[in-house]
Amino acid sequence: MRHHLAALVISLAAPLGALAAQSDDGTTFRWSGAVAPGHTIRLHNMNGDIRVERGDGSQVEVVAERRVNRGNGRVVHFEARARGDGDAVVCALWGDDQRCTDDGVRGSYRSGSWRGGDQVSVTMRVRVPDGVKAYARNTNGDVVLEGLTAEVDAATTNGNVNVRTSGTIVNARTTNGSVVARLGRVEGTAPMHFASTNGSVTVYAPVTLSAELEMSTTNGGVSTELPVLVSGRVARNSLRATIGQGGRQLTLRSTNGDVALRRNGI
Repeated sequence: MRHHLAALVISLAAPLGALAAQSDDGTTFRWSGAVAPGHTIRLHNMNGDIRVERGDGSQVEVVAERRVNRGNGRVVHFEARARGDGDAVVCALWGDDQRCTDDGVRGSYRSGSWRGGDQVSVTMRVRVPDGVKAYARNTNGDVVLEGLTAEVDAATTNGNVNVRTSGTIVNARTTNGSVVARLGRVEGTAPMHFASTNGSVTVYAPVTLSAELEMSTTNGGVSTELPVLVSGRVARNSLRATIGQGGRQLTLRSTNGDVALRRNGI
């Protein structure tokens, strides 16, 4: 079966408040805008991976590749929009009934990819400048974020979530898959949450971490390499404890999988 690739490059350059040059030739969709430090690039996909890495300069760059296993790749189209709060949203849309809103994708995609038997996946590759937050939502595919310096919030339904960041706040979850997070600098008091329903959850944290820790699983085990002060009873599948000076809430949860807090050596 032949695979057809179409690269779609979206460049978000200044200013967000006004739409700049925008084009779509059927293969490549471009939109120009800017995402300032402290604001968020919000990414939405439904079938395929989202991969985000640290970029240079002030621009967020998104390259989205269609992979057509069967049918018509045009069933997938893209939209980028500016929010009134300075954030930017990029959506992969399947079919004519879906739309990209400030909060993500809305509408059904049955009239698009499934009705005609089209099988199309999209890989989003994103470069994010320092200080820009990343928010990624997926349905069928992995979410991978590498080397970011600001807040990260990542989730998928069927796939793995892998995060390596020096950002101060990280939240990651999946339903069917594993979560692996490697934390660098951990400052402030904001809570962090890592969860899977059917899969393991592993967080690598610096030895300097201070947090109120809650770990639990239904079918699996719980373990930690960091020294903790235990609160209450010790159980095989749950743990409440204080790390360092306490402070922020750190939650690791799974239903069917192991949960582990590991030392990353920082």
